[in-house]
Amino acid sequence: MAVIVGVDSICYTRTMRAKALDLAGFLDRIAAHGAKAVQMDPLWPSQGLDLSEASLARLQAMLEARGLLLVVKGNSGGLGSLANPPEAAQEDIALFRSKIEAAAKLGAPIVRIVTRAYPYATKHTTPPRGVSRAQVIDWVVANLKALMPLAEDLGVKIAVENHGDLRLAELERILAEVDSPALGVQCDLVEQAAIFEDPWLAAERLLPHAFTVHWSDACPRLDEAGFCVRVCPPGEGLVDLDSASRVIASLPQDVLIFVAFQAESEELEGAYVEAYMQDLHRRFGKASDG
Repeated sequence: MAVIVGVDSICYTRTMRAKALDLAGFLDRIAAHGAKAVQMDPLWPSQGLDLSEASLARLQAMLEARGLLLVVKGNSGGLGSLANPPEAAQEDIALFRSKIEAAAKLGAPIVRIVTRAYPYATKHTTPPRGVSRAQVIDWVVANLKALMPLAEDLGVKIAVENHGDLRLAELERILAEVDSPALGVQCDLVEQAAIFEDPWLAAERLLPHAFTVHWSDACPRLDEAGFCVRVCPPGEGLVDLDSASRVIASLPQDVLIFVAFQAESEELEGAYVEAYMQDLHRRFGKASDG
C-alpha cells in the first residue's frame, strides 16, 4: 500500500476569506510543505472556479504544475444533501453527478461526500419532523445507489465522510446496503467525538473502509456555552494518532491522508498545517515516497 499526504482547503478558511491567500498562493504553500495531494472543491466561486471546461482545464494546469493529486469535495458551502427522499433529491443528485464527472476530467480518483443527515439543526439543515432515523438512512442509501453506476463507469470512488451526521452503525449500514467496491469512507479521526462516540473506536471500525483520512487532533471543551472540540497540536489531544498510524500502515489499500481542521485564527492555521505536515512526514514519509 501507499500513503499520500496532503492538505484540505478547509485548513486555510480564515486566511483565504480575509483575502490574505488566493488559490495559487494556497496551492504553492501546501506544496512547499511537501503536500502531494489537495482536497478541495472545483466549484469554488470565491476563487473563480466553476465546473465549466475552461475552469476545469485551468485548475488541472495549476495542480499539474505543482505535482498535486486532487480529491474532489462533492459538497461544500452548504450545498448537496443525501438526506432527502429520492423524489425530492434530484437537484442534489445532479450536483453530485456533476462533481463525479468533473473528477473524471481532472484525473481525481475520489469524490468525498458528506450526507448531511444531521440529527440536529445546523446552519444549512433541519431534521425532518415525524420521520424516523431509519427512514433518513434509507434515503441516504437510495440516493447513493443512484450515484454509484456513474462513479463505477467513470472509475471514480466515492468516500462518505463521518462528519458529525452519522453514527458509526449508520455509516456501516450504508456501506453494507449500497455494497459497491467504489464506495468507501473518508475517516475523520475527530468527528465522532463531537457526537459522543469514541474516536478510537471510530478509527478501528472505519479505517479498514477508508479511501481517505482527515488527520488532526483535538481537545474537548465544556463551558457555559456547551460542549465542543477544538483543534490542537498533534499528540496533545484526545486522538490516539500512534494507534491510527499503525492501523493505516497495516491496510492493504492505498490511502490519502489530509491535514484537515478549522483553527481559531489565521496565525494558527499556518502553524498547525506546518506541525501536522511534519507529523505526517515523520510517520509516513517512506510509504508516501512509494
